[in-house]
Amino acid sequence: MKNLIPLLRATPAARAMGIVILVMTTPAWAQVAPGPARESDWNVVAGLGLLRTPIFPGASKNEIRPAPYLSIDYGDRFFVRGPAIGVNLFRFGQNDRFRLGLLTRITPEAAWDEAGDRALHGLGKISGGLDAGVFGSYRSKSWFAELAATRGAVLRKDHGESSTRGSGTAVQFGFGYTAHLASRVRWMTQVSTQWTDATRTRTYFGVSHAQSLATGLQAYQPKGGITSYGVTTTLNYAFGKRWTLTGLIKYERLAGDAKRSPIVTTNGRANQVSTGAFLGYTF
Repeated sequence: MKNLIPLLRATPAARAMGIVILVMTTPAWAQVAPGPARESDWNVVAGLGLLRTPIFPGASKNEIRPAPYLSIDYGDRFFVRGPAIGVNLFRFGQNDRFRLGLLTRITPEAAWDEAGDRALHGLGKISGGLDAGVFGSYRSKSWFAELAATRGAVLRKDHGESSTRGSGTAVQFGFGYTAHLASRVRWMTQVSTQWTDATRTRTYFGVSHAQSLATGLQAYQPKGGITSYGVTTTLNYAFGKRWTLTGLIKYERLAGDAKRSPIVTTNGRANQVSTGAFLGYTF
């Protein structure tokens, strides 16, 4: 199995297929580094694991759920990372170290339902939406960096009133290092941060007047800015010809107006920790 880092945050188990994707690759949107020639242009990795993660962004409670994942590469152009589909449009630099491309993905991790936890009661429901955007990446033998900008839309239902809202724009940046500790053991660590515009920040961390009346939380209209930063570490052990076992720890801290949201300060916490273990098979 190649390039495994699990997702920033996840939501109920019915959407577990999207759990391990946004941070499942190194770089997240790019293809794997060039390696020995394969018999086929196809490279498919599938697996299953357990992930312990906050029940919603900013939650104080964690839950354990099954976390399937899927990674597909075709040649050095097209890739699938769970609910994300992308294409490398431009490759340049020595050994094609720089990549530019397009991506689109469904966003199951962005959903929540007030019935899912007491801390969400009165906040309504957000259904998973669709993001699309561009990415750029760089990688050397050990170092990698990635930048992705996406814009999306979700269906949000606020206290009985349905409305479709654009979930706004997000820009994610990550920088990391990969090292082989032994012939079959690989260690990776990545630091990352995310910026979101006011629309996206309000979608997930704002409190409308109707929500305020329903929950008792203070009405809150956050602005755009840096909403989180964190670090992810994974340890990858390959055994047999096709199997890989991966463990991970991810720490994320909410920042800016997201951290100051009454949803977080009253019923949640800014520090978010996820852990997981995954077994993968390369076809």
